[in-house]
Amino acid sequence: MKKAYNETWIDNLHILNTADHWFEKKLISQEQLENARKAFPQKFYRPGIFVKIGLFIFTLIACSFASGFVSLFLIGNGAGENISIISLICMAGFIFFLELLIKNNGLYHSGVDNALLYAAMGAAVVPFVSLFDNLEVWQYCIILFAVAFTATLRYADMVTAASAFFLLICLLGNLMMKFPIGKAILPFAVMALSAVIYLLVRKDKSTYYERCTKLIEVLSLTTFYLGGNYLIVREGNALLNDLNLPFAPQIPFAPLFYLFTLSIPIVYIFFGLRKKDRILLILGLLAFALSVYTYRHYFSPFTPAQELAIAGMFMIILSAALIKYLHTPKHGISDEQEGKRKLANLEAILVAQHLGQTPVEGNNVEFGGGNFGGGGAGETY
Repeated sequence: MKKAYNETWIDNLHILNTADHWFEKKLISQEQLENARKAFPQKFYRPGIFVKIGLFIFTLIACSFASGFVSLFLIGNGAGENISIISLICMAGFIFFLELLIKNNGLYHSGVDNALLYAAMGAAVVPFVSLFDNLEVWQYCIILFAVAFTATLRYADMVTAASAFFLLICLLGNLMMKFPIGKAILPFAVMALSAVIYLLVRKDKSTYYERCTKLIEVLSLTTFYLGGNYLIVREGNALLNDLNLPFAPQIPFAPLFYLFTLSIPIVYIFFGLRKKDRILLILGLLAFALSVYTYRHYFSPFTPAQELAIAGMFMIILSAALIKYLHTPKHGISDEQEGKRKLANLEAILVAQHLGQTPVEGNNVEFGGGNFGGGGAGETY
């Protein structure tokens, strides 16, 4: 599908953001930064966050007034057909102005285009709801997923991407609940779907969808863990079966979910450190915390106060030991903040050399006996 935003400008924006980051770390000079801005121009309109929020709210209000104005001419006796016609006209108008403003004003997730996109999507869904009010949940999920997925492909919007992901999970859950064995294997189905989505989005290296792919990675890794977490599965099973008991009953394959609850966070942390993947590492730590809470919820012999004291002492000791151990980078891992490092990676050196200027004084680093000619550079994390 043809993309709405200028892909060259998006690539240039990514390069300029990287150049700004390197300039803040004093890897390149002000002159090199200006040369990069001239070499990679982009003309997107990208206001600050507060202006963006204001434009978003104002545009939604304008869309509401426009819808009301159109309805004055076409509203009848409240028939679904009239509502559908009004919605389709509004959808066409919102999309027209969305495309026009992106093309002529260079909007790029600036608030106005986001609001117009969401208004157009809402207007597109209304005819299905008003004319086909007897559809099942999974059928609505398919319709909404098609709208959200199409919008994501064209506009690379994070909200539509997240909506498409959750609609897909909801579709799977609703279909699984229709079969007797569906409730039993639902956690495994969620884990399988999450793994497939994660592997698919990892293959997409496009700068255009970078933010969407990172968000979907986070969501898929989260649902993969939650699908195997013993606490979530046990309590969810009781909720799905309407079991109003003081304690949720034991579930089938409990040892397997014990294993998932323990092993998945460890796997996340291991590969997060090995591959220098912050998403895996952070989610692994959060998942490990939830795994500890899961164990505490069912098996802990300590009181909450004792648990907090033990956990606090353990975290302090572990943090101090890791800071001391990683003060000198080991295995490509360091406790030093990235922004304080004088040299992030070999790619920065090569780009700085390509821009035709020696490093800023005080940042010279020797590799193999030369400022920029030696080997042996490596990444720290």
